[in-house]
Amino acid sequence: MTGMHTNSTDLPGILFKDDQAYYHAHIPALDITGYGITKEEAKASLQLTMKTYFEKLMKERGLIKDMKAHGWMIGPHCMVPPDLLKSGLGGLEKCIESGSGVYQISCRIKWPEGGLFG
Repeated sequence: MTGMHTNSTDLPGILFKDDQAYYHAHIPALDITGYGITKEEAKASLQLTMKTYFEKLMKERGLIKDMKAHGWMIGPHCMVPPDLLKSGLGGLEKCIESGSGVYQISCRIKWPEGGLFG
């Protein structure tokens, strides 16, 4: 269980190359993806997309609602991301079957001071 007292959460993700030779860095727990010609570009794109996602939803006060819609368990003082295998991996099976490399990645989310429950 991930407690908010840590001020950060590590989320599992995947990095893979599609049949058009583009890399995708995907965090299933939030259904957020970054793209690029290289692995580094895909990861940088993912970071920018996540930053935009959090800024927008926190400003609109919709972050908790959206995270619950993605399967997060959220209690009064903690939040737990959904299981990687239950969070909808889309066409990942096709990538694996085609022989495309699939790599496990991790993304650390730093929560704002005071957490999301204040």
